[in-house]
Amino acid sequence: MKNPYLPPKDNQKRIFKTPIIVPLLVIMVVVIYAGYIFFYATSEEIGFFAYLKGISFEVFLLCEVGIIYLILYNKKQLDEFLHDFPSIENKHSLECLKPIVRTNMYSSLFMLVFLALGSLTAIMSILNHGLVKGVLVAILSVSAAKLINWYNPSEQKMKHIESSDESLEKELNDILQCWMHKPFPNF
Repeated sequence: MKNPYLPPKDNQKRIFKTPIIVPLLVIMVVVIYAGYIFFYATSEEIGFFAYLKGISFEVFLLCEVGIIYLILYNKKQLDEFLHDFPSIENKHSLECLKPIVRTNMYSSLFMLVFLALGSLTAIMSILNHGLVKGVLVAILSVSAAKLINWYNPSEQKMKHIESSDESLEKELNDILQCWMHKPFPNF
């Protein structure tokens, strides 16, 4: 039986499962906004929430720096790999791909945390730290979104890398299917 995720012979692109990060991001955003509205409506001075409100701008900056660093680091790894191995020709190139996929999976988990905390603190910063910091938050948030859009084509190019050795195609496909889908790979 033909694997539906393998590319057909007429050089069409692979079909990927929906990454597990996608539903988690939607749930995370809903929980963040619902939580913020609940805490803000019930009491502004609840322990950790009150403390986080005071340092929200600094936490937001740390989250944005973390997101930017992860994106640039992953982009550098992808570009170096694609430069060294434009296609998977042997077992060595496949072995070189595995740590990059693993790094991307773990980076995705960290980025999820940074996005969650960054979203919460962005709201707090805009509402509690004045116009200048609010504008800076908006600029940095838009910049991070643009950076993510800049990174996505490289990631897509990597996901559709081809193998010149058909015996390695299944293993390559299995590795690429893990991309942002399995945080704890078993390869």
